[in-house]
Order: sequence, then structure tokens, then C-alpha cells
Amino acid sequence: MIELSDIQRQLVLAMLSQAALTFVVLLMLPVPRIMALRAGKVTRDAAGHPIFPKWATQVADCFNNQFQVPVLFYVIVILTLWLHVESDQTVWLAWAFVALRVAHAAVFVTTNFVPVRFLLFLVSSVLVLQMGLQVVGPVL
Repeated sequence: MIELSDIQRQLVLAMLSQAALTFVVLLMLPVPRIMALRAGKVTRDAAGHPIFPKWATQVADCFNNQFQVPVLFYVIVILTLWLHVESDQTVWLAWAFVALRVAHAAVFVTTNFVPVRFLLFLVSSVLVLQMGLQVVGPVL
């Protein structure tokens, strides 16, 4: 078993939690699509591509969103661990990021109220930026 410090363990757990969120949204993908297909609510565009109802599209968009800012989070956590520049503040920022991303996904797949969703996106992005500055600061 690999020996990790408490800080390293917390960063890895935060990263795995963010990955778990991605898998939860992935597992949600077929539900609204199957429901729409069964209800006959899927139409086709001029090119013959399926057009799903709003909720099915929201879940798909939420899944795609998990490969945007969260990817930067993964890179920053890996760099933090590799460069050994982790701190208690980095752990706090990482877990706050994950919590905000869970809230963001919850809003995305339910009400999709854009002002709240955008605020959650913005604050979580600022946290990732702060984490990144903590990594590059000691290196530079």
C-alpha cells in the first residue's frame, strides 16, 4: 500500500469524489433518453440526428460539462501531489470545489436555473484558479 500524508489522502479523495460525480451523471444519461424514446418524444433534425427533450439534453450537457473545468482540477491536484506543494488550504479548496460541482450538477439536471448554475460555476472556477496559483507559486 502506498503511504500518503493526510493532505495527500484528502486530495486524492477529493479527486476521486469529483470522478464519482462524473460517473453518477454518466449513469443518469440513459434514463431521460429511454423515457423520451418510450414516450415518443424524440424528433429528428434535417440531417436525421435525434433531438431529445429538454431534460435529456440537460443531463447530457451536464455530463459534457464534467470534462471542462474539472479536468483542470484533476491536473492541478496531480501537479500538487507530484510537486509536493500541498497545504491545508489546498485541501479546503479541493473539497469546496467538489461540493460546488455537486451543487452545480444538481442544479443542471433539475431546475437548470442559469443564474444559480453560473454562480456555482464561477465560484468553483475561481477555486481551481486559486489552487493553480498555489501550485505554480512555489515552482516559479
